[in-house]
Amino acid sequence: MNTKPTIIISPCGTSLLTNGTEENLRKLLNQTTNCKKEELTKEQKDIIDKHIAERREIIQTAGINEARKFSAELNGIITYYSGTPKGEQHILLATDTYLGDSTANMVAEWLEKQKLNATPKNIKNLSTKDIESFRIALSEIVQWCDEELEIQYPRPHWRVVFNLTGGFKSVNGFLQAVAMFYADESIYIFESGSQLLKIPRLPIQLDPEGFIGKNLHAFRRMAILSEELYAEECKEIPETLLEQIDDRVSLSEWGKLLWQKCCKEYYKQTLLPPLSKKLKYSERFEQDAINLSEDRLLIINERLDQLSHYLESLDSDKEVYNPRSLDFKSLKGRPFRSRFSPEPTHECDAWSDRDAKRLYGHFEDNYYWIDMLGNHL
Repeated sequence: MNTKPTIIISPCGTSLLTNGTEENLRKLLNQTTNCKKEELTKEQKDIIDKHIAERREIIQTAGINEARKFSAELNGIITYYSGTPKGEQHILLATDTYLGDSTANMVAEWLEKQKLNATPKNIKNLSTKDIESFRIALSEIVQWCDEELEIQYPRPHWRVVFNLTGGFKSVNGFLQAVAMFYADESIYIFESGSQLLKIPRLPIQLDPEGFIGKNLHAFRRMAILSEELYAEECKEIPETLLEQIDDRVSLSEWGKLLWQKCCKEYYKQTLLPPLSKKLKYSERFEQDAINLSEDRLLIINERLDQLSHYLESLDSDKEVYNPRSLDFKSLKGRPFRSRFSPEPTHECDAWSDRDAKRLYGHFEDNYYWIDMLGNHL
């Protein structure tokens, strides 16, 4: 018997608004599926708002069977728990549209009335209007899975379930692949409408051909610095992992997904060369890094990527990149005066747990030199 707390991720479609709806209204809902609030005419919005209010009133008082009939998402959740909805946390992935946001909120309201924790999660640009916006949204889903889902609900402590009964086919096709990386299982309602199909997470070998390892610097430039590289530089990388415009390429949503799941294996093997041409390592720092354990080396490489990103952002039109995990700043006073030559003048975090190490360095000519890995002052 499973005793782990469970989080269920449910992409939301518009079934709660379209099921059991008369033909003309259904046609209007289908025509405006991808519209944001400001894209609706006043007449369209008035009709839709009236329908939303009526459905909200119905679903707020709906029992199990009625909720199943109206909402594909709720049908999946209720069937998964054999007729009694449970789960410690529910996340409802909403499209970036007026109907999508409304539907996800109504599903969340019903779950909350069952004393369950439910949170709508709006995915920016997620709609089926055009392929470019859609692909940007898929990349955001991968980023959310990596930066929030895996951190807030880590396995094996949590059981992660992707409920793909509702939502849109184009979104769910992508989420089925994502689930192989981030979920314990995916669930669907079989075509009969009452039987649940469960697809467990399969053991898969990531990057079996070593494409990332062989092209690590190119992957880092595209993933960390968001660089567009010449296609010629990436000719050994499979086309499915890249998105090409003219003679330039960047990582596709599949490339970003593979990178997120594989990069840590490479980052804990050895000290990686600087991403930015403005960053240099001293011999002392390189020696400091040789003796690091795998988990500390992983953190150091991630921090150095952030430092490269910071240095590159200094000459860009965008906001200077300096996240809290990096915290690059000038040293107060001159704590290394007479002890080192050249003298470190700046610091950034290496790691903040355990012995709280810092990376110390200085600017010289057009470069920033990492002088050493040292204790927090």
